[in-house]
Amino acid sequence: MLTANSTTINYFFVVDSNNDSVISATTAVSGFKYTVYGAEAKSFFDSSMGLYGLQEYFSSDLGVFTDSAYFTDQGTTTRTFGTVSFPVTTYVANSPNEVVDYCGVSATLTAYTLSVGTPPGTPLQFLTFLHFAGSANGSSEDITFQLTSMTVRS
Repeated sequence: MLTANSTTINYFFVVDSNNDSVISATTAVSGFKYTVYGAEAKSFFDSSMGLYGLQEYFSSDLGVFTDSAYFTDQGTTTRTFGTVSFPVTTYVANSPNEVVDYCGVSATLTAYTLSVGTPPGTPLQFLTFLHFAGSANGSSEDITFQLTSMTVRS
């Protein structure tokens, strides 16, 4: 589920963790539902994860999004999403109005909470929660992403 500027969009992804592929992607907003498959589903998954998907794809870690220069590791707890439970680590901004300078972009964060974890039976790290509010390059955003349910099948 993604909420941006008071609009909620629900996403449903079917992911094959054995080969890191996305089988299907569905989005639902305001009573409209749209499903895509294969390469288009993978593209949709990557774009919906935004910079986090790019960071994961190109460097195999969350890098700047968990950098201790900007964010504090609040610890790891076990969380349950539907029928699946797994350890989730949460990061918050070091201070209110944290300024993050990275790759030529400067952003001021007024709110930041990121939670990530790896479900059992998969090597994939998933975002389970993200709340980001702030501004960069003259544009302001207030976005919340939340994993609400997950099923892992063997």
